[in-house]
Amino acid sequence: MQEPVLITGKQSAFKDDLVQEVLNRQFQVFATSDAEDELPEVPDSVGSGLCYVPWSRRSLLSARSVLLSVDRDSQGFSRAILVCAPEGINTPLHQTESALIEQSVDAALKGYLFVLKELLAYFIRRGEGDLTVIWYDGGAEVLPPFDAALASMVQGLVRSLLTFHEEEPVEIRGLFASESDSRAVARWVAEQIFDKAGKSAGRTQKYGQRSGLLPFKRA
Repeated sequence: MQEPVLITGKQSAFKDDLVQEVLNRQFQVFATSDAEDELPEVPDSVGSGLCYVPWSRRSLLSARSVLLSVDRDSQGFSRAILVCAPEGINTPLHQTESALIEQSVDAALKGYLFVLKELLAYFIRRGEGDLTVIWYDGGAEVLPPFDAALASMVQGLVRSLLTFHEEEPVEIRGLFASESDSRAVARWVAEQIFDKAGKSAGRTQKYGQRSGLLPFKRA
């Protein structure tokens, strides 16, 4: 049986590119899709290597349901990738509706925390796990205010995870990219996770930089 990998996070063209890169490496991919949207079409060439799992980013119960579903269908998994991306609120902050900010906080901030909470608990119970958190903004020179705040949150969150879970049986890495070529970034991400797993675990790295941004590394 192919080794299973869970790819979750905000739906985007980059996430689709990453799914394809992981499939190309002969892994079994379980990819979440926004529960409110129709499931993406799966090319016939993929065969049974890809399975989409509905997920509501606003719900803790939905995050738990995703993990239970993937655990059941894969008979246990130890690799997960969380893709974080801008919410696309492009208005100046003072012109942004409060309701839109609340909705985006629920989907992004709460959504990422919910799924990370469940993944960490699952891997710690298993006694092993490989968790990658990605921030990809598509190469924006300047992010709008809400998305800039979200990007800072993700970076700070990863640094905290590396510190608080340094002694846990979970390998954690943070990958950050601001580049318009999503296919190139997806290839780079796959290289860091699978080809350079030992070197990339326990630290953060930015696309285009050779060394990690954080010198944390388990002995």
